[in-house]
Amino acid sequence: MKNVYNTFGGTADAPWYDTDGKRIQAHGGQVQKFTVNGKDKWYWIGEDKTYGYRPCGGIHLYSSDDLYNWKDEGIILRTMESTDEFEEPYFKELYGSLTKEEKETIFIDLDRNRCVIERPKMLYNEKTGKYVIWFHADGRFPGCKGDYDKAKAGVAVCDRPNGAFRMLGSYKLNYHNDPNGEYGFDGWENRGSVRDMNLFLDKDRTAYIIYSSEGNRTTFVSRLNEEYTNLAVDRDQAVEGVDFTRNFIGCFREAHAMFCYQNKYYMINSGCTSWSPNPARYAVADHPMGPWRDMGDPCMEKGRETTYDSQSTCVILVDEEKGGCIYMGDRWKEEDLAVSGYIWLPIVFLPDGKMILEKREDWSYGQESSK
Repeated sequence: MKNVYNTFGGTADAPWYDTDGKRIQAHGGQVQKFTVNGKDKWYWIGEDKTYGYRPCGGIHLYSSDDLYNWKDEGIILRTMESTDEFEEPYFKELYGSLTKEEKETIFIDLDRNRCVIERPKMLYNEKTGKYVIWFHADGRFPGCKGDYDKAKAGVAVCDRPNGAFRMLGSYKLNYHNDPNGEYGFDGWENRGSVRDMNLFLDKDRTAYIIYSSEGNRTTFVSRLNEEYTNLAVDRDQAVEGVDFTRNFIGCFREAHAMFCYQNKYYMINSGCTSWSPNPARYAVADHPMGPWRDMGDPCMEKGRETTYDSQSTCVILVDEEKGGCIYMGDRWKEEDLAVSGYIWLPIVFLPDGKMILEKREDWSYGQESSK
């Protein structure tokens, strides 16, 4: 049975189905508008948790004309069962020119029975005409001790938003160049680790990656190159404070969501409590790389201690002139990740850079505040 929506579920925790009547699988994701073939559409990218934590379902995409009703565009970055699949037409077209060794490296990132793909985000590069996906690339690669030892950022590209995306590789990123510094459980030998991450594209088309590192102690903001496919400067030559910044040091934040509203930069993130929700915090800056001013908890009502049972993943800028920003959060169900839900809430902006996530159970964009 097809569902037709004209409201967002808010905190009601109702399942959200696509236009074919199937539960939407786009967790830890992002919603943004692209113009494709002359038509504006909203695109929702996220983790496919159909099979739970494993086997890894890859990256799923949906499209919408109205933000309420979503068409399934399919898996746009597919995972693999074995390296034998490189000989199948789908993967051969993407990776046929690679050497055996290069294919084995790609397989480590796409091995559905071992890989971890989390927090996928997409940018469109006007200069190259490419869509670029970044994601937290982890998993049980050879020689690792657990699911989150690899701690890299994966990158994939395509000429269109609905795939098929070609994996370029996965990388460690910027690091604080001090062997005696505090790196948490990562340690100096694992410097540049990447866990929860997000992307931000500024109005001048400069792109940034935001990620937790140093054992989740620190939030990095790093500039990307003009193609959006790697760091702007090689990580071993990068200068802290110029090519990247370290923020919220020692605060253990994750689930970052950066956006710009009326020339102010905002970042919402959460604490580090695994799949369990905790109080969100937000910060304000005059530049994507900071310095960031902590503003506290954006939630004001009952349930604020768990961000209304959600964790941030994205802020949708619908209409900046009218203050139209939507908080997008995940409501994780650790016991059955396939049925994890989504919480979308209106953001209300106040003087002096302050904002709140307005608690709503069921609401429509443009609806008057209930407060």
